[in-house]
Amino acid sequence: MLTLLPRLFQRAPALDPESRAWIEAVFDWSAAQSGWRRMLDQVHLVCPTAEHFPGRADNAPQMAQIVFDRVLEHAGLTDSPFRLAHAGGLMDNPIAWDTLATPVAETAPTAGLVRIPYDPHLVPHSEALIAHFSREIALRLLPTAEHSAPAAEHNTPHIAELLAVQLGFGIMLANTAFHARVNGCGACKGPSAEREAALSRDDLAYALALFCQRKGIPPRRARPYLNAPLRTAFRHAVRDVARSAQTRSSGAA
Repeated sequence: MLTLLPRLFQRAPALDPESRAWIEAVFDWSAAQSGWRRMLDQVHLVCPTAEHFPGRADNAPQMAQIVFDRVLEHAGLTDSPFRLAHAGGLMDNPIAWDTLATPVAETAPTAGLVRIPYDPHLVPHSEALIAHFSREIALRLLPTAEHSAPAAEHNTPHIAELLAVQLGFGIMLANTAFHARVNGCGACKGPSAEREAALSRDDLAYALALFCQRKGIPPRRARPYLNAPLRTAFRHAVRDVARSAQTRSSGAA
């Protein structure tokens, strides 16, 4: 028994080395896209607060528009062709515009616009709505990349979520990273909605820690906004990211 005691206090990593390496590779790939450089350089940690998402509306479509506009603002995409597709509207194919540098004012009134759909039942659940918008925007940014992402086959939704983390929305993505119904129950058959998630909470906790490390953001700024079950995973992720950065630095020396 005594020989087993040290192992009782050794923490198993939340993610396997291959998953951590792939997340880091996707971050490196994103940073290498010249068309995204200005966008990614100016992003910051977005928090689910009234300061970052001010404004209220009396109905769901107007509230969705307010949140959508704030997401674009935080992502540095206010001059992009992204538009909100309200319920009942037509939805464009998930392809991005020709160039990130083309202002909306220089396009035709409807040509080249990229519509982002949403489920109206997500509107009362602000973090899920923010996560949904950021993921859908990132998904439509992917075709503008100059090179294919690492291990891109069958992983497009996962890569989109990692890009959304790099746009600053990691807190909301991690907090809502589960396939759970909201605003409904099986017995009453009430309305429900789902925020589809590709990555696990542990994946997104690591990605959020990596975002903070690479942007020089103290992890303590993100931790208070994470759901309680996520805080331990995030603390461990911060340590793993620091160890990985040290290893990379030693290897480059």
